[in-house]
Amino acid sequence: MKVFSIAILRIFDDKRDPIFLATAYELSSFGFFQKGSVRDVANFVSIEVSKRSVVGSQQTVLHMGYKCHIKVNPKGVACCAMTDEEYPQVAAFSLINAATTAFLNEYALTFEAYDTNQNLRAPFLDELILKYQDPQKADPMMKIQKDLDETKQVLVKSIDQLLDRGEKLESIAARSEHLSFQTRAFMTNAESMNKCCRYM
Repeated sequence: MKVFSIAILRIFDDKRDPIFLATAYELSSFGFFQKGSVRDVANFVSIEVSKRSVVGSQQTVLHMGYKCHIKVNPKGVACCAMTDEEYPQVAAFSLINAATTAFLNEYALTFEAYDTNQNLRAPFLDELILKYQDPQKADPMMKIQKDLDETKQVLVKSIDQLLDRGEKLESIAARSEHLSFQTRAFMTNAESMNKCCRYM
């Protein structure tokens, strides 16, 4: 799971193309000669998806095995995050929200003065792109989800191991001292009735 780029863009009300205000890239997984092309593709996709996004929207667009996650706030500031296909959407939008908030804390009063591409100083983007390389560490909700998934796997594994030993829950229930005679008789009768009345 990788985040390759994050870009802050300004969206105009008229039909002008969006402009870059700040960007950050993490392209260490690509070869030296590939990095420029990957950066160009990330920029191209960010611009094209931004053009087709409306203020107040958020969406994820799939492009050649990569995802472009975008959110456009009501002020016309768009944030695009390019990730691989496996990167969780929840973490991507958490990154976008954090980047947009940090950008507006720094440039809320001045970003509207720009109408050409900029490379505004934004060290917070570099920090965020590195932090979000591991979504479970960066996003607390992802960590909780991962812990829940691991617990679920342990429970499922335990039941599977029980069945692998050849024991059936019905035979365990029949030997249980905690069930009354009537309950055991009911379970046996219910099982035999279910066998004869199953639909094919």
